[in-house]
Amino acid sequence: NEEDNDEDNDDEDEDEESDEDEDLAEEDNEEDNDEDNDDEDEDLAEEDNEEDNDEDNDDEDEDLAEEDNEEDNDEDNDDEDEDEESLAEEDNEEDNDEDNDDEDEDLAEEDNEEDNDEDNEDNDEDNDDEDEDE
Repeated sequence: NEEDNDEDNDDEDEDEESDEDEDLAEEDNEEDNDEDNDDEDEDLAEEDNEEDNDEDNDDEDEDLAEEDNEEDNDEDNDDEDEDEESLAEEDNEEDNDEDNDDEDEDLAEEDNEEDNDEDNEDNDEDNDDEDEDE
């Protein structure tokens, strides 16, 4: 009877140890799962962060490209304005040259008329002198 009791006690001890081992294994498994989930969450957060950074970089690149384009347009407009100013200056110079040429022609014509008038007066005087001599 005592031997039976000892065996029963041994069986009970083994059952308790087995239950404890199962509980510990289950706890270890849960801890491993929790660690895996944490790692997965970290990986996903890191991916999200990288995607956000890529989007920020793309936005920044777009902004810089837009600024460059605006600067290029401003430079083109400035060049165009300078060209227009230069053409206007050239036109003005040509107009001034034409005005000066016209003025020179008018003065030459006046000088010529004065010379002709003087010549005519001289001729008239010469003719008068000839008439007097006759």
